[in-house]
Amino acid sequence: MNIVLYVPSFLPKTLGGRELVVHYLAKSFRELGHSPRVLGPAGWWEYRNLDFGYPVHRWPTLRGHFVEQIARAELMLDIALFGCDILHVHATYPQGYVSSKLGKGRRFPFILTPHGADIHMVPEVGYGLRLNAEKDQKIRKAVGGADMLTAISASVEDSLLSAGADPDRILHIPNGVDLDRFASGKLSKSEVCAKLGLPSDAKIILTIGRYEPRKGQEVLIKAMPRILERIKQARLVIIGKKTEALNGLITSLGLQDKVCLAGTFSPPNILLNDGQDGNEPDWLAECCRQSSVYVSASIDEGAEGLSLALLEGMAAGLPVVATRISGNKDVIEDGRNGFVVTPGNANDLANALINVLENEDIRTEMGENSRKGVESYAWIEVAKQYLRCYEDARSRLTDK
Repeated sequence: MNIVLYVPSFLPKTLGGRELVVHYLAKSFRELGHSPRVLGPAGWWEYRNLDFGYPVHRWPTLRGHFVEQIARAELMLDIALFGCDILHVHATYPQGYVSSKLGKGRRFPFILTPHGADIHMVPEVGYGLRLNAEKDQKIRKAVGGADMLTAISASVEDSLLSAGADPDRILHIPNGVDLDRFASGKLSKSEVCAKLGLPSDAKIILTIGRYEPRKGQEVLIKAMPRILERIKQARLVIIGKKTEALNGLITSLGLQDKVCLAGTFSPPNILLNDGQDGNEPDWLAECCRQSSVYVSASIDEGAEGLSLALLEGMAAGLPVVATRISGNKDVIEDGRNGFVVTPGNANDLANALINVLENEDIRTEMGENSRKGVESYAWIEVAKQYLRCYEDARSRLTDK
């Protein structure tokens, strides 16, 4: 099949969950004998020499009052020039809305996959495109115009239903994980600690994600004093954009040398198709492998879909301490591969982390269960689920 993966942003300029999902799907489709291409991101000149192993069509970025009309024209022209059997859109707005305007005469199905802010609404923290009334109406049109919708978690399905989706057109397909990338490392614990500015005997508590109040990073930081009373070597490492917003809280609690705000790491060479390892280590994967536990501390039911970072921590063999919200509950079995705790409760979070860090046998057993449990989330298996979705969508379109 000629598969168009239509996106608003892409690697390497933007390195987030959606971009990684699309990258790994394209790689897997290619491996399975299909012809995918990524369409829509900016950077057509800057990134013209990058090779991902599949085509990336970067149309010039045009700004002004006619963004939707221009995007529709670019989409139609690309399809006219290069064909399309499946249009898989990875944003409800503007890409989903633009795709819904192609009309009912199209001969290919339109599949829509939301990735978070484009479908969820969390008014308490001002999160979600749908808080804007005009965009909410357009997102509803996108949802209503799709032949099939996919949801990575129960919370995403709930948000789709609240946007007017037909439940019969929603299919559950989880995010995946690159098992090989996190299976084995090249660096020692001391090398990773040196990179992070930590003592070599640190017991690393790892969480990954850009700063947003809904992700519960403040709660995790507030749990640290209690943890440090019992485990002096404990260190919290937060990887992600905009985490400097946490500096005030860290300073007020006197945790400057106990909490490491690592920022972001450049996309590793493993994401490219140049056949080279490169000189720079895959720091994200190395940090996962050398940590003691992964934490997903989100405080709101709509805060996560199914966290890629959580799956990556599991693939690295880490036990997980996660809050009891949709997405986390899909993969964490309390007492087996981690502990599930009350959202927003720093004491519960601290107690669970102390339990993991103080008990080597528990940490080892849970870490191994994590690694085994995530094997079914290999990207090639997730891609096969999407291919079955595509075939279903094509059948539905034919039957209309």
